[in-house]
Amino acid sequence: MSDLRYSLLRGGLVYRVSRISGLSRAQHRLAPLVAMALVLIIVVPMVVAAARAGTLFGGVTIPLLHDYSIWARFVIAVPLLVLAAPMADERLWRAIKHLQDLVDATDRDRFEGVLAQMRRWRDANTPELILFALSIFASYVIPVLGLLDNVSDWKGSAESMSFAAIWLQWVAMPVIRFLVLLWFWRFALWTLLLLRFSRFNLDLHAAHPDGRGGLAFLGYAQAAFLALPLVGGISLAGTLALDVQYYGAELKSLRFIMAGWVVIGVTMMVVPLLLLVPRLAALKRNSLLAYGALGTDCSESFEQRWLGRARGGASPILEAGDSSALCDLTGVYATVKEMGTIPLQRFLLTQFALAAAVPLLPVILMRMPLKELLGKIFSALA
Repeated sequence: MSDLRYSLLRGGLVYRVSRISGLSRAQHRLAPLVAMALVLIIVVPMVVAAARAGTLFGGVTIPLLHDYSIWARFVIAVPLLVLAAPMADERLWRAIKHLQDLVDATDRDRFEGVLAQMRRWRDANTPELILFALSIFASYVIPVLGLLDNVSDWKGSAESMSFAAIWLQWVAMPVIRFLVLLWFWRFALWTLLLLRFSRFNLDLHAAHPDGRGGLAFLGYAQAAFLALPLVGGISLAGTLALDVQYYGAELKSLRFIMAGWVVIGVTMMVVPLLLLVPRLAALKRNSLLAYGALGTDCSESFEQRWLGRARGGASPILEAGDSSALCDLTGVYATVKEMGTIPLQRFLLTQFALAAAVPLLPVILMRMPLKELLGKIFSALA
């Protein structure tokens, strides 16, 4: 079990309710059961109602079983949001604990105050009640019915909305909205924590082997929120697949939407890490100056000691160790010079992009065979 002092997820009204009911004692084992229960609660009533209305398999242009947006959101995205929470919690609390170790002793008490404030916001009832209210209110303003009158579907019409559509509007959609908003609330807490952390005196070293001054672990911590671009891509893919299959949309007309989502998903994941850029840039700049001055002193001393000697008189340099020390300093300076100012490795950036883009692949394959798609990719790379 994670230390609650460093957890961003184990708190709030929903967590306390689950704790009172005894459901939070084995979070990793519980998550699959909760995910399955939510899927059954959301999907079964809609399936039963659609079957009774004759719109489960046919009877309309878009029967329930052919509504890709429903299955993408509630059979894939909802379980993913639940199952990803325990893994995200463990990754984040370990990162926060390490952040504490990097804060200079002179600022340790202030940083503890920031963590205490984060815990108070995490445990407050008001934010989650507001998120729940927003999830319900959105059902008043966001329609669930189709926009084209000439394409009938299982939801019915504004005059006679089916029970399955009513369940979708007032139960299913609020559930997934609340889960997504809950994730964004934790995301906001994490981002605010990084902002406050960047303002403290930190024990960072430009020569750190991670190439990010000792903060490369923040990229791994940020990956705890991969569920957000992944779920967004899955939900978008379900909607676009419906547009392609039944509304005649062409891939050319959708490519900007898909590309735009990938850009948004990657940007969302990277922006919190940019808060550390000024700090790392200053560290790199000051370290280059310091190591440059040290290199000048060492090089000058080395040359004064060893250059200008008679031929054959340089053999003592092998025992003196001066050359290895100068080589070590050269290697350290090269490390500092190559230090990145964004605490994120390239392969993690690739993960963020894939999380947003891969769910959209089935939409492309609906209009473009896999062989043709691979051919275009290889021709572009060649």
